[in-house]
Amino acid sequence: MPPLLHKLLTGIAGVGVLATAACAGRSGPQPAPPLATLEPYNGEWVLDAANRSTAGLQFASTDGHGISSETMEKIGGILMMRAEQLALEVNDTVFRLSGDEPAFSLSLPMDGTPVEVQAEDGDGASSMTLSWSEGMPVVRQTLPGIGWVSDRYEVTADGGLVITRRASVRNVRGAEVEGSRPVELVYVRSSAVSPTIGPARGVSTVADS
Repeated sequence: MPPLLHKLLTGIAGVGVLATAACAGRSGPQPAPPLATLEPYNGEWVLDAANRSTAGLQFASTDGHGISSETMEKIGGILMMRAEQLALEVNDTVFRLSGDEPAFSLSLPMDGTPVEVQAEDGDGASSMTLSWSEGMPVVRQTLPGIGWVSDRYEVTADGGLVITRRASVRNVRGAEVEGSRPVELVYVRSSAVSPTIGPARGVSTVADS
């Protein structure tokens, strides 16, 4: 097994394998909540290492068809991506995230318009969209023919920020297999954080247009 693939698979491994086919029926898109209710998202955050998730996503196909190493490598690269420090900005036109990990930065229209993102290595493009789940923003990155990774952002009652990460991949037959045990990244607010902001994926000029 190539060292890079071994590292990726180790990084997303968890305890107990559970495979589920992605739900075929999903509810329709939800509208964005009033901007005032999103104000708590704005600000700077730092990863709370003591509360980061120890579980990992695992994928297992139940129809007798495996998942290719290329698929796992591409999805694994996204799953392992995280920022130690980040800043969030939510206004009436854009949802913007800036992190000390440049690839973690993004900027998406609040109306849910999909944005195409070219891979840094030039190998294909993915799309990113912003949607809403019970008033919480969800960023979903889709790699055509490979799978998707979604991050749901929730400001908790105690003032923390929890990013819940889910993912799904396509097996060699094309069936969708969703990973088990979503990963949670917990952040705490910090006025001392000043992330080194990398180029944002998406439409970074929306807020200024």
